[in-house]
Amino acid sequence: MKKMLKSAILSIAVITIALGNQSCNSVKQVDKAQLAGYWTLKSLKGENAADAFKGVNPGLQFDFENNTISGSGGCNNFSGGFTLNEKNEFSAPNLVSTMKACFQENKEPQFLTALSTPNLSVSVSDAGDLIFSQGDVVVLQFAKGEAPAQKSASAGIVNAESLTGKWNLVTIAGGDMATLFTDKQPTMEIAADGKVFGQGGCNTYRTTYELKENTITFKPAAATMMACPSLKGEGMFTSLLTATPLQAGLNGDKLTFFKNGDIVLEFVKDTAAK
Repeated sequence: MKKMLKSAILSIAVITIALGNQSCNSVKQVDKAQLAGYWTLKSLKGENAADAFKGVNPGLQFDFENNTISGSGGCNNFSGGFTLNEKNEFSAPNLVSTMKACFQENKEPQFLTALSTPNLSVSVSDAGDLIFSQGDVVVLQFAKGEAPAQKSASAGIVNAESLTGKWNLVTIAGGDMATLFTDKQPTMEIAADGKVFGQGGCNTYRTTYELKENTITFKPAAATMMACPSLKGEGMFTSLLTATPLQAGLNGDKLTFFKNGDIVLEFVKDTAAK
């Protein structure tokens, strides 16, 4: 009798321990309803988002119907597929983003790399923050926010309409404007039909361009052949302008051309020109 009682007690103890271990190892799955809406970045690997992003803070939103995630990296928009399993492990390894030229300092590449880290643990804190963690380390922290308002069709958009007009050169890579252009500073006038003409510093030039998204390609320029005291600045200008393709960025009245991520030419719109 004592032996049977001892065996029964031992069995109950084993079952209790097993159930306890199962309870400890189980993870309550995050409710998809908790993840709905737009989330704004609060911190990136412990760094305050306001310090890491001088412009717009990154944000994201989930689309569970199509298993996609999308949002802003602070400058460019991103999107891609994701998985979220019953253990709250999140993976989005193939995010793609736009390739706009960004004028304000930010850690967009680090943000997208962090978000693409495989098997991040997703949770919602008691305060309502969305947490992506790796082990005990919080990689990304978001607060519930509102999706940024859509900009007007012409704000910051590089297209034929926004490029049309006269532009005055204010910055040239590898040289000083005042030293290179002692007489006339270069200009660039872009017509609605794709023709480009302007002042190179001494001679006038003509060319055409093609635009695909924010990538611009100028054709070889034809120029007059005047006798000039110095052609160094003019030569640099036309060489950089036609070293295409270039990335174009528009910020208000400033038009910037980039090559391999570096600024090569900057223009300011001549608002007095008709």
